Amino acid sequence: MDFLSKSDIAEVQASYQDLGPSKGYLTNVFYRRLFAIAPQARPLFPEDMSEQMSKLESMLDFLVNNLHQPMFLTGKIKRLARRHVTYGAEPAHYDLVGEALIYALDELTPGGLSDERKLLWGQVYGFVSTTMIDAAYSKAS
Repeated sequence: MDFLSKSDIAEVQASYQDLGPSKGYLTNVFYRRLFAIAPQARPLFPEDMSEQMSKLESMLDFLVNNLHQPMFLTGKIKRLARRHVTYGAEPAHYDLVGEALIYALDELTPGGLSDERKLLWGQVYGFVSTTMIDAAYSKAS
């Protein structure tokens, strides 16, 4: 179940590292963008977003560092998906989250993300969102 080649994984990891000190702002830019394009999602989150931002940053770090282990990632992603259902997340939210993530990465990457890197991040997010939606909303889960 390899969804990325070794060279693609290295490219995604390099792009994440290229954020440098800006990486600390990634979740802030992400949530600002998410709430701009999906204001209806704001009530799903706590007023104080600091803990939520920290959780997302940790999850992104975990994801990027474990891209070479998709089966290992899948278990964690499925558990995360089931929790998100209890928070009120719906399948329609996932595309908006992906858009906000790519936007934030592009915004904070010096010179912006290349088309290749946007495509790769789209593949990574596609893997995550498909896994989450299947785990949270399929009849078999």
